[in-house]
Amino acid sequence: MSIQIAVTGASGHIGNVVCRKLLENGYRVKALYHSDKSGLEGLNVELIQGSTLNKNDLSNLIDGCEIVINCAAIISINGDPKGDVFRTNTEGPKNVLEVAIEKGVKKLIHLSSVHAVTELPHSQTYDETRPYKTKADFVYDYSKAIGEQLLLNSKQTTELDVVIVRPSCVVGPFDFKPSKMGVALLDFYKQKIPFLPFGGYDLVDVRDVANAIITAITKGNNKEIYLLSGKYYSLKELSQEVRTVTGKKVPTTVLPYAFLKCIVPFATAYYKISRKTPTITNESIAALKNGHPAMDNSKAKRDLGFKCRPLVETLTDFYAWQKEKKVI
Repeated sequence: MSIQIAVTGASGHIGNVVCRKLLENGYRVKALYHSDKSGLEGLNVELIQGSTLNKNDLSNLIDGCEIVINCAAIISINGDPKGDVFRTNTEGPKNVLEVAIEKGVKKLIHLSSVHAVTELPHSQTYDETRPYKTKADFVYDYSKAIGEQLLLNSKQTTELDVVIVRPSCVVGPFDFKPSKMGVALLDFYKQKIPFLPFGGYDLVDVRDVANAIITAITKGNNKEIYLLSGKYYSLKELSQEVRTVTGKKVPTTVLPYAFLKCIVPFATAYYKISRKTPTITNESIAALKNGHPAMDNSKAKRDLGFKCRPLVETLTDFYAWQKEKKVI
């Protein structure tokens, strides 16, 4: 009988693609989702509704599983007014670890983020040894740093292996909700973006990240961290890639960082009045300004056989999938 694997955050962008790749590789999957299960519809998985903050839910999920892949998290570029971001990203991994130990799980693979560690200075190599963010940083970043450290510093007495993967900005098909980058790519297509913010970010295909996670089941080493980065693109370079793939007209005007900082208060007021999800925030423009232009994923390539496909292929597949779903 094939190995049974538990996946938390299974309905998210990375989570649902991980489930698809697990099934392709012959694994049986138990999938935990919080509320929206649209990303898992039609998949041959055992669905369990619940939360990583509830140990009973985790017990039901992990029972009978040899491997746990923890994809559950809350991403935020707008603080943490209710405390849900910090709690989910710190207590969640801790609960997963404790229940995994109770159930005799062999390996826990935890999905972290490049935001857990410092991006600056750019003159120094960006790899798995970067120092962690602290309480002085944005809440989301700090929460991911604490989540990692809770797992890596645990002193469990069992033979449970813990592996950490840190993807950069994930893009690609099967983006049901969609993700923040998915929204931006759709806005490019619909020509809703009048200008480009200063800066850029490292982009990686969601399927390449999922493939590395699957490989980590057998090849990921205990208490090791793997950086799953792709290639850096300024937003101007990204817009040109979008134009190449879609033929759509894209903006060319780039607003400087100082100007963006000035308009954040006005943008905040606008989002509050219009009840729209914020996109121009202190967190978002800092991420674009500080995004490291040369992340080193050689460790993941060496240990996990990590490969990154060209962005043109990723964007082509993203837009084709959105058309198939009749989103565009």
